[in-house]
Amino acid sequence: MTRISYSRDALFSLNLHSTHLKPSLTQDPRWPTEILRENKGRDARKRPRRKRAGIRNRLRARAHQAPLPSIPLANVQSLDNKLDNLWARISFQRDIGDCNLLCFAKSWLNPAVPSHAIQPAEFFSVHCMDRMADSGKSRGSGVCVMVKNSWCNNANVVTLTRSCSPNLELLALKFRPFYLPREFTSVIVNTVYIPPQANTDTALCELHEAFTHFQAQYRDAALIGVGDFNSANLKCAVPNLYQHVTFPTRGNRTLDHCYTPYKDSYKALAHPPFGKSDHATIFLLPKYKQRLKWEAPVQREVARWIGGCSAGHSG
Repeated sequence: MTRISYSRDALFSLNLHSTHLKPSLTQDPRWPTEILRENKGRDARKRPRRKRAGIRNRLRARAHQAPLPSIPLANVQSLDNKLDNLWARISFQRDIGDCNLLCFAKSWLNPAVPSHAIQPAEFFSVHCMDRMADSGKSRGSGVCVMVKNSWCNNANVVTLTRSCSPNLELLALKFRPFYLPREFTSVIVNTVYIPPQANTDTALCELHEAFTHFQAQYRDAALIGVGDFNSANLKCAVPNLYQHVTFPTRGNRTLDHCYTPYKDSYKALAHPPFGKSDHATIFLLPKYKQRLKWEAPVQREVARWIGGCSAGHSG
């Protein structure tokens, strides 16, 4: 048996004739050089490295390593009958499932409801400030915070304040997550609910005391205040805060707010409400740019002791 061998040029000529191309489609030496250049593939020319821009895409790329936590905020008006809705959003909506915190106002919970009964999934830990007898309310009220364990372990969550009065409901939690920018030592999240019939001045006075205390005791902590403030404006009591929710959350009024001491730290997006709640759900996307990325490099001069010089000084 004889072996038939083909050269490289012979194989190329066979390929050219077997593709059944019309002669008009084959290369002609009279064509311009731009058309006749070799096609070396997509990597022949150096192309700039491209990424999809946008705050949401940046958050998806570093879901649990964002400079500030991503927070869905909602006035749910009874949480226990909306657990199926909450579970569905966590399971099928990527942004909600990858969020770091879930903050709810008007949870309508009481001490008789255990935390594991409202836990949407095993990778969340629940922290509630239930309705108390001191609030003078027989129904309604209550705030709840759910923490993603992959963002912050439950052992690194400290409760700073639990306050339930006729004028203010406040749950302040301090987090030490797995990742934080260099300028922050912790994250303090204050979940607030101010009832419509409350004395706004008294509520703002209590909030002012709490926020100034946190700012003085935890100077390098990222301070965040979220919740249903109704007609109260926290900037009147703490002027160095910025409000990041700029669209109506119930009817034509903005009742749900988000406050931080940093300008442009969050971008608020409107999501559908939970169940029959009349408040829109707010998804807070972290927009904060950490200091390492915008601060200019600093050049420092450090004196270094030489061996002989240090020996002379010691004598």
